[in-house]
Amino acid sequence: MTKGGFRLGAVLRARKAQEDMAKAAVVRARADATAAAQRVLARGRDLDGRGVPGTASSTAYAATLTARQALAGELAAAIGASRLADDGVNERMGELTDAAVQRRTIEKLQERHDATRKRTEAAAEAKAVDDITTATSYREDIGSYQGSYRKERP
Repeated sequence: MTKGGFRLGAVLRARKAQEDMAKAAVVRARADATAAAQRVLARGRDLDGRGVPGTASSTAYAATLTARQALAGELAAAIGASRLADDGVNERMGELTDAAVQRRTIEKLQERHDATRKRTEAAAEAKAVDDITTATSYREDIGSYQGSYRKERP
């Protein structure tokens, strides 16, 4: 690694990868939640479509009620699965938020490091310019002193 390089660069890359994975998990969880919501709607439509027969034998009536009860059970299960999927989305969003916070923390450290490095480089550059200016001034003073010394000697 170069002198003055950001030593947490690998950690930052890992944090970005974790955030990307968390984003993908959120997308999958949202897709699962959407599919679960669609299943709830489909089961609800199925249940609504199975009306109670007005005039039917007791066997047909019992079969229809049993089918409606089974559909109601499927609807209840689909609602439960939908709630779990929504909870999964919320959980994945929390993980994404945590991953983003961790990434941003490392990015802030990098920004501080970069700012400190720039200030250090600017100070070193200013010192070098001051040293050059001082050395040039010193040489000019010595040169004028030596020139005046040589003029006085016969």
